[in-house]
Amino acid sequence: MGRRIRLWIVVASVVGLAALGAVSWLSYRNTKELIAANQRLAQTHKLIEDLTALHLLLDDAESSCRGYALRGKLEYLEPYDAALAQLDITTQVLRHDLAEDSNRLRKFLELEPLMQGRIEVMRDLVQARQTGGFSAAVQVVQSDRGRRLSDEIRQRISAMQTEERNDLLDREQESRQRTRATILAVGLTCLLGIALLLAASIVIYRLNRESEKDHIDLQNAERIQRTIVNSAAYSMLSTDTTGIIQTVNASAEKWLRYTGAELVGNSITILHDAGELQSRGDQLTGAMGMPVRGDYEALVAKATHGVPDEFECRYMRKDGTSFPVLLSVTALRSGDNQLAGYLMIAADLSERHAIRKMKDEFVSVVSHELRTPLTSIKGALGLLAAGVTGVLPPKAAEMANIAQGNVERLSRLVNDILDLQRIESGRITMDRRPWHIADLVKESVQSVHLLAEAEGVTILTYCCQASVQADRERMVQAFVNLLGNAIKFSPRGGGSSLPRNGPPAAYCLA
Repeated sequence: MGRRIRLWIVVASVVGLAALGAVSWLSYRNTKELIAANQRLAQTHKLIEDLTALHLLLDDAESSCRGYALRGKLEYLEPYDAALAQLDITTQVLRHDLAEDSNRLRKFLELEPLMQGRIEVMRDLVQARQTGGFSAAVQVVQSDRGRRLSDEIRQRISAMQTEERNDLLDREQESRQRTRATILAVGLTCLLGIALLLAASIVIYRLNRESEKDHIDLQNAERIQRTIVNSAAYSMLSTDTTGIIQTVNASAEKWLRYTGAELVGNSITILHDAGELQSRGDQLTGAMGMPVRGDYEALVAKATHGVPDEFECRYMRKDGTSFPVLLSVTALRSGDNQLAGYLMIAADLSERHAIRKMKDEFVSVVSHELRTPLTSIKGALGLLAAGVTGVLPPKAAEMANIAQGNVERLSRLVNDILDLQRIESGRITMDRRPWHIADLVKESVQSVHLLAEAEGVTILTYCCQASVQADRERMVQAFVNLLGNAIKFSPRGGGSSLPRNGPPAAYCLA
């Protein structure tokens, strides 16, 4: 029964989508053709108007010439000159508009010699009036050539306009037919959609009736499960495969200050900072060698591939505040081992972080408080050793040097404590770049060569020509510490471990 219903739904969906696609394509095609038809209609209207304007310009020019022939006043030629200029522009426009239709362009080109002939008659009339007077102009008019050209031009323009009007009627009829076809197709598709919707409603009603009993059984099972989950002292949330929250236990509601109804149905990402998710996505992209999005996928990527995942992050409460948690993500699978969702169990780390913060603050305060007196002591001992207050007795100078060395050692210890604190708190940053090992060793040796000379120690380096991806400052600091220890523990003077000739040596092999 269920299989037949599902098959019917699939078939109905395919038919509906096919009908929708067909009417969409038909509507698109008809709309496109209607737009093209409207453009052609507009072009036809313009062509008719331009032909009419052409005829009127010729008539205006001829009227102006005849007025000049009768009166002999030059001002009568001003409309004549303006009409000829506008006539030339209109002729060029018509020639351009008809360029795509060879038949119409041919007819218009046949019309141009007639217009040129009529213009020549007008010019002859003006010339005759100017040179021979009124009687000469009358002879030009009585030749009847201008009237014949005018009648032929009028007939040809009228024929072209009649042809354009007939074409206009045909295109309007075609546009109306396509509009009716589009309306009919849309109407049929709407009726089909309504029928499919009614059938789907009936199927959904039957499915609901069949699932009522299963739903009641599921509610009973969920009630027992929720009782067990709510007794846990951890935040427990389950999601589907897309990160939508499905269940929430009592501890999660208490910690997050949401009700279960507010969380269920929402994405798990509302409980996480967007920047933190993006950062974790970038980190997993590099670690897993595959793209991981900076959304809920950053939380479940490892669990999806069957890798246990436990990490620290921050949960966002309803009021916008946040608190640290240790989040454990586990993939939930169905009986056939298909991924069904995820279980997210979180432990509140607020108290642990508060203790760590107190420790860090204590170390920071103590370290900084020690550096100030150490600096003063170091400066005072340096002045004493340099003889600023007078030359010290040998015994006193030796004790001052010993004290100064211990102060420097204590300063390095304080700096190491501060560096360790920065590393633990994540505030230290590494500027990793490729460096030649020989350059790093050379810089380190230069930093301690005065100390080595003071101790009578020679530093020999044997470095390979290799490179390393590292933070230059940190690497030099590490080398300086190693060289300082080598210098400090190298014996001064003779000894069985020393070469027979030359000073003792501290060796740095790289």
